[in-house]
Amino acid sequence: MELSCWMRRLALVLAVAGAVSSWAPPAEASARSSYLVRLLKGSSQFRVRVQAAISLGGSADEPEVVKALSQALSDDHPAVRAAAATSLGRIGNSSALGALRNAAKDGEAPVRKAVKAAIAKLGSSRSTGGAVAIQAPSGPATFYVAVGALASNAQGVDPAVLARGREFIRGKVGALDGVALAPGDESPKRVKSVLKKRKLKGFFIDSSITSVEARPGGGTRVAVSIIVATYPGRDMRAILRGAATAIGSGSSTRRQALEGALSGAMRQLPAALTRSR
Repeated sequence: MELSCWMRRLALVLAVAGAVSSWAPPAEASARSSYLVRLLKGSSQFRVRVQAAISLGGSADEPEVVKALSQALSDDHPAVRAAAATSLGRIGNSSALGALRNAAKDGEAPVRKAVKAAIAKLGSSRSTGGAVAIQAPSGPATFYVAVGALASNAQGVDPAVLARGREFIRGKVGALDGVALAPGDESPKRVKSVLKKRKLKGFFIDSSITSVEARPGGGTRVAVSIIVATYPGRDMRAILRGAATAIGSGSSTRRQALEGALSGAMRQLPAALTRSR
């Protein structure tokens, strides 16, 4: 009885939360998100975890937030799992689709309903900053996409940062509907064989950091450029650009700015692939 009552209350709270958006300056938003993530992961009170999950749905699309909410899909309490699923749908990061699909057979009907709605929201055809979902990954893939190394036109960028940036891009590409992620170290003959056998369209992603700037008053702005080319031929089809500013100092700030810039550019990728068919 208590669980049923709580799930009804949660449904009302989530309905209200879905209609409300919140904004805070980047530094405050990041600190708030980190605090909520700690509550979601560490509180012994399920009501606190539920509220944290709901509140994180109004956060920016940050890897830390998406990861924490994805992990919360396995929380002991169904109200937390349902809140996490709904918030993942609100944030709209398609990298959460795998975790959501794994939760699609949850033992509680309200959780399954929330998961189903989140999957539909992330996988439906829509325009979000130029991005359009391609097709559900439960069907056959349409595109075969390889990701090259992340380069930098800005001086002083650590090679380790470039390596992590490439893996970040691979994660984004691999989460896209209708995309099969290519190893990237195949011979042209092997690529053509895969494309022919699986009836896929091949693309190659080349990316670079075009600038890293210190901002007045603190913070870092990073701009990136992503070239979409055919694969294996490497004929250019589109150029995607993104930029983001993170407030603070140190390597974590630069990482947040880089990932934000890459995310902004990657939102345009599905539409670019579809146009280049």
